[in-house]
Amino acid sequence: MEIHFIIESNLKEVGDSMLNVVSNQLKQLIIVSYYESLDSCAKQLDVKINAMREYVSYLEEKRYQIFNLIEKYTIELDNKYIDRIEDFKIAYANKIDDHDLVWLQEQINKLESDSAKIDEAIQCTLKQIANAIAERTMLSEMNSLL
Repeated sequence: MEIHFIIESNLKEVGDSMLNVVSNQLKQLIIVSYYESLDSCAKQLDVKINAMREYVSYLEEKRYQIFNLIEKYTIELDNKYIDRIEDFKIAYANKIDDHDLVWLQEQINKLESDSAKIDEAIQCTLKQIANAIAERTMLSEMNSLL
């Protein structure tokens, strides 16, 4: 029995020793697996961080382009407002000019009409003068006959 006990005890020691070896190997495997998992996660995070940094760079570039477009459109909008104001001023000036031109044209038309009436009056008066002169001449001739 003693041999049996020794064998059992040796087996137990061998078993414990093997169990310790397996346990140590499992611990090392778990530790290695844990560190590899951490390393893998770290690499994935590095990839994700780089992708996010590239995305931020892309967004900053887009923001810069949008800022430039906003600036361009703001300048264009300001120019449109200035053009509208200028157009309004020109239109207002044209209205004033048109009004002035219309007024001047009306004045010219009235003056031309008045001038035509005066011409008619002159022509009529000249005819009356001619008739009066003819009458006077006839009277003078008649008077000279007497």
